[in-house]
Amino acid sequence: MFKTQEQRFGVGVAVGTMMGTLLEWYEAFLFAVGARYIGSAFFPSKDPVASLLSTFIAFALGFAVRPVGALFWGWVGDKYGRRHVMLWTLTIGGLATLLIGVVPDYSSIGIAAPAAVVLLRILQGFSLGGEWGAAVNYIFENVKRYKRLMLAIVQSTVALGLLTAASVFLLLEWILGPSAVATWGWRVAYWLAIVAVLVGLFFRLRFGETLEYIEAKMSEKRVRSPIGEVFVRYWYETIIGIILAGTAGAVFYYGNTFAPNIAAVTLKTVTPAQQFLAVIIFAVVEILGVILSGVMAEKIGTKTTIVTASVLGLLSASMIQSLLGGFGGLLTIALVAGLAHGLIYTAEAAFIAEMYPTLARTTGLSVSYQFGNAIFAATAPFIMTWILQQAGGKPEAGLFNASIYIIVLCLATAIAVGTFRRRT
Repeated sequence: MFKTQEQRFGVGVAVGTMMGTLLEWYEAFLFAVGARYIGSAFFPSKDPVASLLSTFIAFALGFAVRPVGALFWGWVGDKYGRRHVMLWTLTIGGLATLLIGVVPDYSSIGIAAPAAVVLLRILQGFSLGGEWGAAVNYIFENVKRYKRLMLAIVQSTVALGLLTAASVFLLLEWILGPSAVATWGWRVAYWLAIVAVLVGLFFRLRFGETLEYIEAKMSEKRVRSPIGEVFVRYWYETIIGIILAGTAGAVFYYGNTFAPNIAAVTLKTVTPAQQFLAVIIFAVVEILGVILSGVMAEKIGTKTTIVTASVLGLLSASMIQSLLGGFGGLLTIALVAGLAHGLIYTAEAAFIAEMYPTLARTTGLSVSYQFGNAIFAATAPFIMTWILQQAGGKPEAGLFNASIYIIVLCLATAIAVGTFRRRT
């Protein structure tokens, strides 16, 4: 039933686990960072804000189905093993990403174009709904010492995916020019997803099952339902995990999706090149924050690290009106929001993983993460853009109102995590 040799933690495990989550975030950020390309190709409109809103809806739909994928793949991972999940999620998610780069645009096939893109986003969401939970759990169960710090290996991929997506677009604009990228060059970025799939499968096909999982499965006295454990026995922990993951994701999308796109498309206070540069800087700072988060989680604990990061996230939201000041304002938000998300992200993975027992952990991780991201995070760019739009010709008021969304989430997370007591 299991590929049972003890899996030694090394470069192969690190790279293999990273490739799936790297693909997951590379795909998400191609859609987010390149929102204006997607909007122009598949959701054309005379109003650029309306086109952007349609794109953000499609972006959110991909995340809306992730909870379904989290339930299915989490159940598979806890019942049959983590490696099976990581093989299938990488393959299906990679093919869906590749195909988005092939779909003809709206001018060629009409309504079938956005319909196909939405369907592929749904397929991506379902397949990748279990990727993060399985990858985090695989590292968590393979590492003997410094578990919290080592989770930075997987957590760094969110920034690496963003950095790769933004860098690819910036490079394409430099080589092909803005006009060519807008018409067809953006598709090249989607085709490059095949690299992550091939590298990931090369290592994952060699993965054995984790020893901790095998021992827990062999000593199981009764057949348990991972989904039942998560939603019935550990319901309170799951609510905390959903709030935490949702807030972390909302801060992330505020800093690298909402703020850069609003500054470039709506306010027109930065150029496209400055937009991508700000996103790249966000990603670099976020990677440093991810590593620092692992160190802090080992030294002072996950709760203190998460509360500190939540305060930083609140601070970044309070700076939202600086977008009116041009690139300097956008850069300030990118720096603070990037650090805030990095600090919360590694500690978040450890905090959630430590709440669940072995045979419900993949499900617990996947459900907390994907439900939180679907409810609070993926919807953040759309909700904040809609709030901004309601202010009409008053951008200062609109930006302030939009920031309240992030502020409330950060406060809720600081209180929920700060007052949480683990089961003994």
